[in-house]
Amino acid sequence: MPESAAGAASVDQRFSRAQLDSLLAPLPNLRMVPVRHHSPRCSHHLQQLLAEFQPDLLLIEGPQEINALLPALRHPQARPPLAAYLHSELPGAEGALRCRSYLPFADFSPEWLALRHPAEVRFIDLAWGQRLAHSADPEFFVTAPEPLLAVEPAQQAPDVLKRLIAQAGCADFDGWWDRHFESGCAPASADEHFASLLAFSLLLRGDGRGDDAENQAREQQMAADLRTALGEQGRRILLVCGGFHLPGILARVADLLPQASTATLRALGCRLLPPPVALAAERETLGVHLIPYSLQRLAASSGYAAGLPHPGFYQRVWQDWQAGSAQPWQAGWPQLAARLTTDMRKSGLPVTLPDASEAVGMAARLAALRGHPAGRDELLEALQSTLVRDSGDLPHFQRALAAQLAPPQLGSLPPNAPVAPLLQDVQAFCRQWQLPERPLPAKRRELDLYRSERHRQISRGLQRLRFLEVPYATREAGPDFVAGTELQRVRESWRLAWQLETATRLTELSRYGASLEEAAINRLLEQLQQAASSSGRAANPAHLVLEVLVMGLSTLAGRVLDAVAVWLEQSFDALQLAQLCSRLAQAVEARAALGAVEMPRLLPLLQRGWQQCCQHLPALGSGDAQQAAEAVDALADLHGMACRAAPWAVRELLLEACVALQQAAVAPSVRGAAAGVLVMSAHWDEEQTAAALGRELGRSQLAPVEMGEYLTGFLRIARGWLLGHPPTLQRLTDCIAAWDEEAFLAGLPPLRLAFSQLTRREQRQLAALLAGEGAGAKLLDLPLPDNQSLHASHALHALVSRVMHDWGFRD
Repeated sequence: MPESAAGAASVDQRFSRAQLDSLLAPLPNLRMVPVRHHSPRCSHHLQQLLAEFQPDLLLIEGPQEINALLPALRHPQARPPLAAYLHSELPGAEGALRCRSYLPFADFSPEWLALRHPAEVRFIDLAWGQRLAHSADPEFFVTAPEPLLAVEPAQQAPDVLKRLIAQAGCADFDGWWDRHFESGCAPASADEHFASLLAFSLLLRGDGRGDDAENQAREQQMAADLRTALGEQGRRILLVCGGFHLPGILARVADLLPQASTATLRALGCRLLPPPVALAAERETLGVHLIPYSLQRLAASSGYAAGLPHPGFYQRVWQDWQAGSAQPWQAGWPQLAARLTTDMRKSGLPVTLPDASEAVGMAARLAALRGHPAGRDELLEALQSTLVRDSGDLPHFQRALAAQLAPPQLGSLPPNAPVAPLLQDVQAFCRQWQLPERPLPAKRRELDLYRSERHRQISRGLQRLRFLEVPYATREAGPDFVAGTELQRVRESWRLAWQLETATRLTELSRYGASLEEAAINRLLEQLQQAASSSGRAANPAHLVLEVLVMGLSTLAGRVLDAVAVWLEQSFDALQLAQLCSRLAQAVEARAALGAVEMPRLLPLLQRGWQQCCQHLPALGSGDAQQAAEAVDALADLHGMACRAAPWAVRELLLEACVALQQAAVAPSVRGAAAGVLVMSAHWDEEQTAAALGRELGRSQLAPVEMGEYLTGFLRIARGWLLGHPPTLQRLTDCIAAWDEEAFLAGLPPLRLAFSQLTRREQRQLAALLAGEGAGAKLLDLPLPDNQSLHASHALHALVSRVMHDWGFRD
């Protein structure tokens, strides 16, 4: 067994070289090439094999739909990284599942090397739409951030890999692979390398792994295509596939193989299977497109990726292979270390080129101590040990390393690459309204929503792009009806910039529809479905009402309001109900500006939401600090609606709820806000207000923090009342003056937070009151204690605390 398979051989000695060769070259006109996707060493040895074997036909593992992209993939101007992007639909319990997946190609991917060979090329894997039907977890292709088609060996047989990793003393599978098959292993011929990889694949395949429905369907399809190709007389065929699938494919063409190959399959425990039949497509793949990709995205798919970690490292290894380097796995180390050092110096870190040279030497010494050739792990350990002087340097090192080993640069599409219908529709929209549709300097566009129907139509299109998270339109100023900010303004200001990522994102969004309106509708329906199937605050669909308005999606108005009505029937959370009222109120008041979307049911739903909210406010509960802050904001919003006499805001219901909140077990800030509502609505007279504040101030010695929190809520709504009531300010001053040091230190932060809500004019007014002969003079005249007094106060407090503790009291 060659050195590159030492890890596999140390676990299992079943595989002789003769047996492996009988599977790799079972017929004179057939070569089977097991690979790991995105392995530069596999690509290098595949290049050797292609030169020696000179095939007429290359069969590649990959969904058959990608054959439609072959003219673009094989075009001389196609520059990786690129990815085939596929999307389809599956019926789900609550609507269609819009599945999508990526098949990336990097410079060093074996599949990309095969595509550049002049022989005929075919992708022979099961059609992706059909594969979804056999998948054990189709929702993975809906929810994963970047679902890749290929599966990591670490996911196929984790138990086998755990033994291999432990025996080799490696940290993880990627380190094990690098040492035995990639940059940390001795040179080997193509035949030796692929024999070693097949031995490793057979270990993964043992004990019935790979017998699930999806693998069986895929291998049946690939075997059927191989049989078809073998029937084409006189052609030299080379098949490139993940090593895990090679035994399953051979088992299905065993009747075409010589006795030595079938005997090997039996000896290795492979069950020979009858000739396969190509599977008829049951489900259409709705789209297959070619998009620019990046090594950064390939690396960001860790956990699901079929590639290697740090793809920028392997990109350099592949370039050195191509340049004929005698040691391509180490040739680029000095340059990488030097670039990394330069980047760190730009961040102000005191590293030098001699440090970079020391790191390269340390990597070699680390490998010598461990008894194997130096690889990626040794280089990264040496770089960190040499260039990171303290913990504060580590983030800079990691950022600089990521920039080198996972660069963000995108590949480029050839001129004959097909254009997705959604991309075409958006380009037509841009041409119609004279907006940028090419990578040019950013352009600003002002839109007058209130006076121009033309501007409203442009705004709707830009809002749809914003909702779909397309990197093109950024709202810089003007009314944001969804967030509820700057609503006093009448003009929107947008920054428009077409980028390469704009076209890529629109292609990826094709799974939602062929037009901008259709894509926005389907994406919003998906969010509506997610809200209906989830619980908690994220389930509140009220924000989607505003999205319907700003995007002008009148066809969805009824469905979204239906969802709001259902949610109202099931919701008893006062805070969520208050937030719903705020959202729906924004929608009611924005309709005049946005136009086009009629919602006659909106006002009745808002009236119902107001009633339910006021009914449940007394049961708000104490909650945490964030919930208390949100509750104060909600009370301020409800009070604002009542003050402007909104047709849905029944003032009496809110006042009844605020009276009940005074006795409820809620946060002090919420009680303060409720008191503010009662004061400013004239429900309490001056005497009642002073009495309520007096009760809170009277508790200041026992709970100084709570007093500050109460004032925070009160001043959020009724700060004008406090400034106009000197007796209450006088009492507040007396309370603060009576605090001991500990109470003062505890109560000061919430007090500062409370009074930070005052405007500058109000702060000057308060300062004048405190500096004058009125309420605050007493506070300003207080003498500051000296250090001796403070020390004595601390000692006295400690003594009293011990005595109280002995008597069973807790301070």
